[in-house]
Amino acid sequence: MIDEKTAPRLPRSRTRRTALAMVIGGVLVAFIAVWALPNMAGPAFVQVRAVVAARTAPVGPTVAIGGLAAVQATAIDLSVEIDNRYPLSVVVGSGRTAYQAAAYRRESNGHLTRVWQAGVNDPALEEGSDSPMGGLSNNTAAVVPTGVSRHVITAGSASFLLTDTTGAALAPGVYYLRVWAYGIGSPLVPVSLDNGVDPLGAPTDLPQPTN
Repeated sequence: MIDEKTAPRLPRSRTRRTALAMVIGGVLVAFIAVWALPNMAGPAFVQVRAVVAARTAPVGPTVAIGGLAAVQATAIDLSVEIDNRYPLSVVVGSGRTAYQAAAYRRESNGHLTRVWQAGVNDPALEEGSDSPMGGLSNNTAAVVPTGVSRHVITAGSASFLLTDTTGAALAPGVYYLRVWAYGIGSPLVPVSLDNGVDPLGAPTDLPQPTN
């Protein structure tokens, strides 16, 4: 039987150092989780998706969005869905228009040519000296809440009217839509007009925002 008087004891100073190290480690973890990651790595937690809806009408081309059943329509409305998968709000920044959408035609050489674009700003966007992105006049930043939020990009006459930049009706074929939120882009959404097909298959090069 071990004599309690002679049993080795952990020095009190070592116990204090261990406790202090645990406290510092906890503070560091909390700092990274609550401030550093949401403010410095915000875009890594945000996913963007295009919400595309055909505006049906008794006239106009047949429109098949993302391989779904075709409908007759005169225009396409777009919204951007933002999914922040971090359990806290995160900061994202960009000098671009907050929400953008664009449509592209696939050329025979495989390149994408933009035939339409639209964009709206976020009224809650922070600017100037209050911006977390550095305080320069051309910098902007936004706080994205956790979870899923949706913002309308086109409505009414601002919708994609299935015409090119000259106002001429788009030729039958496959067109590709993409949206952005704070410079973060969505996957491409194929839209087939009048049963058009793309013999080259889905593009692998993703177009960038316009500004």
